[in-house]
Amino acid sequence: MKSKKIIKNPYFVGRQFEWQRLRNLVSKKRSAIIVVYGRRRVGKTELIEQCLRNDNILKFEGIEGQAEHYQRQQVMRQLASYVGDNSIASLKFDTWGEVFEFMGRYLIKGRWTLFLEELQWMANYNATLIAELKHVWDNQLRFNPQLLLVLCGSAPSFMVGKVLQSNALYNRSTVEIPLEPFSLVETTEYMGAKYNTQDIMDAYLSVGGIPEYLSYLKQASSVFLSLCHNAFAQGGFFVSERDRVFVSSLAKNKHYAKIVDYLSKQRYATRAQIAAYLKIAAGGSLSALLNDLEQCGFIEKYAPYHLGENSKLSRYTLQDHYLQFYYKFIQPKRAAIKRGDFNQTPLSALPNSAYVTWLGYAFERYCRHQQRLLAKILGFGSVEFKAGAYFSRATENEQAGFQIDLLFDRKDHVFTVCEIKYTRSPVTSKVITEFERKLLLFPNPKQRLIHKVLISAVGADRSLTESGYFDQIITLADIIQAGKTIEFKT
Repeated sequence: MKSKKIIKNPYFVGRQFEWQRLRNLVSKKRSAIIVVYGRRRVGKTELIEQCLRNDNILKFEGIEGQAEHYQRQQVMRQLASYVGDNSIASLKFDTWGEVFEFMGRYLIKGRWTLFLEELQWMANYNATLIAELKHVWDNQLRFNPQLLLVLCGSAPSFMVGKVLQSNALYNRSTVEIPLEPFSLVETTEYMGAKYNTQDIMDAYLSVGGIPEYLSYLKQASSVFLSLCHNAFAQGGFFVSERDRVFVSSLAKNKHYAKIVDYLSKQRYATRAQIAAYLKIAAGGSLSALLNDLEQCGFIEKYAPYHLGENSKLSRYTLQDHYLQFYYKFIQPKRAAIKRGDFNQTPLSALPNSAYVTWLGYAFERYCRHQQRLLAKILGFGSVEFKAGAYFSRATENEQAGFQIDLLFDRKDHVFTVCEIKYTRSPVTSKVITEFERKLLLFPNPKQRLIHKVLISAVGADRSLTESGYFDQIITLADIIQAGKTIEFKT
């Protein structure tokens, strides 16, 4: 057989941890199943193909929206191409077991990487393919010690629920790789030296660490100009990407999109509020919907740091960076974009003041996800702590919308309270009044020491620095540098 020819990508960056895991597996010279999953365009295919390009990849790709008999025929057409025998394309099989048994004839010996791409489409979102593949793996494929079976999909809920947690493949997956978007450090490497730290963070907050999305932000002379051209010009990539995201990541269920649409209009919502909006019971079916959306990385659930994740005060919020941007700025203008109103002046569609305010909220969410990194920068990384947002019914009754976005409750009897600001210019001493108001509402009956921290994109101005009000000030440059240290060690 002739394997798929993969051209080396000289611009491939990041993924050092995942790359090493895959190469270690190859070096062991024993058969293995690898399960790779993550949201659309996160770079799953590129990682697999670049890392295993010299290990004889045989790639079979599922086709969106087609029945299983069509998927089986497509696999046979692809196999015919690899074998160089057109007659194979006309063979028809009624089960996946027959398909894999026939394929196994060509995989008895030698180094091969059997790569099943977009598995959720190939399986038509049901577990039959997995069960029949398991039987062939156990009785035929696994006896080739140089065979790697890679199962890859862009529907995390399917890959976890129907593949990893299925009885068929239970305990058979040698390596599970949930591929996350680029980290900020990987994004910095991908964007290149042309861009400063705030340009890179603007890009990251606007579309997330999705490699293909970031590539569109490198097309014009600035991140902002590239973003506007691709978000507001007729036919722009980001205009219709929202629809493509749902097709690839979730089976068709109107409630998925309705939940995301609802959360796009709220800064956050409780489980009860979501159930009321959908007009369904807040029971198991809603739990499954929310869990699927969380696994895809579209939404997140968070509770006050001092309460469990099942607290009735838990909130759901839109997590995906691109979807946040889409709903805030693109969706309200889709009719005008379709007419071509912004083709000549795409920058006019994104008011700078509204965009900067939105970036501020996005930066708060980013910092909430970087607890360990921030603790390291602040010097108490080795101290046990609980961390997260702080809010309660009592404080919200006194001040609507009150929330401390990031607070560390440390075992050394210190509260580290963070004020997060994402501004174009250094933060001024005006922030002190706002921060003091939050501290007055924060309960501290034992009068534990308050460690006051400012996290700011470009730091503080001279007046605030000289006031000595904040114990520590962290800048965006500090975050990137600390992230590099951690990732290089890993």
